[in-house]
Amino acid sequence: MLAFSTNWNASRHHDGNKIVEEIISLGFETIELGHGLSVSQLHGIREAYARGGFKVISVHNFCPMPVEILNDNPDCYEFTSHRPAERERAIKLTLQSLATAREFGASFVVLHLGRILPLRGMTRSLLEGLREKGVADRYYNRLKLDSVRRREEHARVYLNRMNAALEVLLEEAVKLDITLVVENRSNYEALPTERELLALLQRFDSPRLRYWHDFGHAQMRHYLGLLDHGQWLTQIAPYTVGAHLQDATWPDEDHLVPFEGEIPFDHLVPLLPSSLPYILELSPEATPASIKSAVIRWKNICS
Repeated sequence: MLAFSTNWNASRHHDGNKIVEEIISLGFETIELGHGLSVSQLHGIREAYARGGFKVISVHNFCPMPVEILNDNPDCYEFTSHRPAERERAIKLTLQSLATAREFGASFVVLHLGRILPLRGMTRSLLEGLREKGVADRYYNRLKLDSVRRREEHARVYLNRMNAALEVLLEEAVKLDITLVVENRSNYEALPTERELLALLQRFDSPRLRYWHDFGHAQMRHYLGLLDHGQWLTQIAPYTVGAHLQDATWPDEDHLVPFEGEIPFDHLVPLLPSSLPYILELSPEATPASIKSAVIRWKNICS
């Protein structure tokens, strides 16, 4: 199934009705309520939903965005913050996202699980080294290994905070019959890494906590030499229940229309379960014509 995220056009419309109408006009009947939707936009989407004509498959945390945050920022509050009040605010807002998902009949709530805050800027340094030296260069690989070492030194306290938040959220997700899905991130300072994610899924061992694959994010980490995109999909496939579909180009441009970048979808998609929902999560710069063309090609190649 191919669906569409409101992230593409939410910044262009104050009225949530208009957001939905534009997406439906592209031929989509199923949408993701993306991060960044305001309370008033969500009200308009609620009106459109009451009239029928589309379904909601997933909700991306935070939805709605907190009223005090003026710009779209899904990481405005983090489960890994040094401040207990901020961690509590992140949990409360996520519980609101779960309530949004229940209201619209969505199956999934997509989560970012936080960052190792003292390491902010680590990925930027890696990208600078990658652009200057290349992934096979000795200097770049020393830089990467040093980043791995530093991350291991700092990770534990942030992983504990992440796990504590998930314990609260998972209890509510089970009650509501909604699946929390952990989205892979492009930044190396983000939680969890691939190894940490597998440990997390095994630790909680719940069908209500699963993995959500973002093709663009994984491809960026592939460029950085932090993973092999295909090998990772083979490993994580048993836990994968959905994906954000977007293309990317070296070294860090993503949210492109599929087939306009470098991701080998024809090789990667068969590695995942055949029944997954794929959500197009695109830059606002993507044109309707390019989106429609990509959908035709997707159905011919990857469906």
